[in-house]
Amino acid sequence: MENEEKTEKVCIETAQLDPNFKFEIAANPDGEQIFYCYQCGTCSATCPVQDAFDILPHQIIQKSLLGFREEVLNSKAIWICSTCFGCTERCPQRVNLSSVLFAIKNIATREKDMPDAFKTLIKNIFEMGRIDEISDFENEDREDLGLPTLDEADVQGIRRLFKKTKMTDLIEEEGAD
Repeated sequence: MENEEKTEKVCIETAQLDPNFKFEIAANPDGEQIFYCYQCGTCSATCPVQDAFDILPHQIIQKSLLGFREEVLNSKAIWICSTCFGCTERCPQRVNLSSVLFAIKNIATREKDMPDAFKTLIKNIFEMGRIDEISDFENEDREDLGLPTLDEADVQGIRRLFKKTKMTDLIEEEGAD
C-alpha cells in the first residue's frame, strides 16, 4: 500500500450551518427556483466562466441548500457570473441560476459588501446614466454600422430611481442628490 494517497478529512461543524439560508434566498424574486435544482451539474458544465469560480455553479446551489451561508456569501463565484443564461437554457429543471445568484448577491450586499468594481459601475450609472461614456466617435461608428446613435441618458430619472431603491446607499458618493 505504498501508493496509498492520504486524504484530508473534513469535519463539518453543523452549528455553523444556517438551515434558513435557503428560505432567505427563496424569499427574493425568482429565488424560489433554488428548490428545483437536483444537482445534475449541467449549469457548471455549461458555464463559460466557471474556471474563475471558487465554487462551481451547481455547488453554490448545493451549499446554499445545505446552509453554508458564510462560504456562499464570501465566495467570489457569486460575483463572477456573466449572466449569459446558458445555464438556464440547458437546465432540465429550467432553474434561472442567474436570478438565484442575484438573490444571493442581494443578501451578500446587505450583510457583507460588494466588490469595488461593482461600486464603480453603480457610480458611473449614477453619474452618467451608463457604465461608460458614449463619445461622438462611438456614435459615428454606430452610424457606419447602420445602428442608431445613442441619446443622452436620463440621468435625473436614474438618480431618482437610485434614491427610491436605496442604491445610493451602496456607493459612497458625496453630494449624491
